Amino acid sequence: MSKRITLKGLADYMTASHVRQRSILKQFKYPKDEEGSAKILYYKDARDRIAAFHKGKKQPAWLLTQADSLDALANGSAGRVRARLRHNARALRAYEAGFSKRIFEVQSRTSIPLNYGDVTVSVVPDLTVIEGKTPKLVRLEFSKDDLDPLAIKILSQGLFEAATQKGLGLKSASILLFDVERGTEHRGARLGAQMRKEIEAACQTISAVWDTI
Repeated sequence: MSKRITLKGLADYMTASHVRQRSILKQFKYPKDEEGSAKILYYKDARDRIAAFHKGKKQPAWLLTQADSLDALANGSAGRVRARLRHNARALRAYEAGFSKRIFEVQSRTSIPLNYGDVTVSVVPDLTVIEGKTPKLVRLEFSKDDLDPLAIKILSQGLFEAATQKGLGLKSASILLFDVERGTEHRGARLGAQMRKEIEAACQTISAVWDTI
């Protein structure tokens, strides 16, 4: 049976302490459906609207209107729902400020799993686009906190390796990670063989440890 983990989960695993690493793997080996779905879908409102923004060739102000709408929904909600809606509104405002001038032709979103032995890393780009004449894969990170530099490298390289295994023929410079909160773009061109080896080694360790959890 395949041992499955998300790309974000792999990045969390590779940047965690030994004790925390086992906890992360346990969450993926014995997933609680509601918790897992909540993590995956947390920024769905923002992602869907960003895709619609580019697909519909809308004006940047549209993103701000959508953010206001989410805030209005948040005002009528409570607890975790209110917090989630407000974070999604924040994400839309940050995207408008940092990335709304990018001209993307949005393509169908697809899954491109990354496989090392019996470990499958689930990789789903947030945006599959053509910019100019160049196909690109985009990962959106919405965290309000600063991103770990190592995690950025893992996420970018993992996306590139998945695209390579899938035979998409993309150059590493076509792999983009947007740190939305800070308006910063990270490209795969700075990465290379060493990070690829570290990802593969981490997957080998996951395979060895999996059955002991």
